[in-house]
Amino acid sequence: MIIVGLIALAVTAIWLAIIIMQVDDWSRDWSTNVAEVTPDARDKDLQSPRFTESLDAVTRRIESWTRQQSNWTLESIRGTDRTNEIHLTRKTRLFRFTDDIHVRLSQLADGSVLFTAKSQSRVGKGDLGQNPRNLKELLQGAQKISSSP
Repeated sequence: MIIVGLIALAVTAIWLAIIIMQVDDWSRDWSTNVAEVTPDARDKDLQSPRFTESLDAVTRRIESWTRQQSNWTLESIRGTDRTNEIHLTRKTRLFRFTDDIHVRLSQLADGSVLFTAKSQSRVGKGDLGQNPRNLKELLQGAQKISSSP
């Protein structure tokens, strides 16, 4: 009986340690369930990149990257001549929560494409930093794909 209690305690401690290790910003991650990629973001990793490819090429590359990811799903793409909006979802590994990611690709006057995005959890008051991680993962994937031939 004592051994079962110790095992349960050890498992609980491991789960808590995993959750605590996910927290990047203690002042933000317990009370915020949304993150954004914007041109003036405080976190340099969440500042909007510009792509030199066409609007359609950047959209296709993000779509292609998303389809290669097991926990990401492409929900929809809506577009106009100068803007494409992409709705993605991502399921977290541990608890399988779904986060909504809305990407906006805007073609600028110089022909470049500005990437902005918002990731928001569907449930909970805090995200333990998952939404910023969603956006950083998406940005890394989009930039990696865009630099390939």
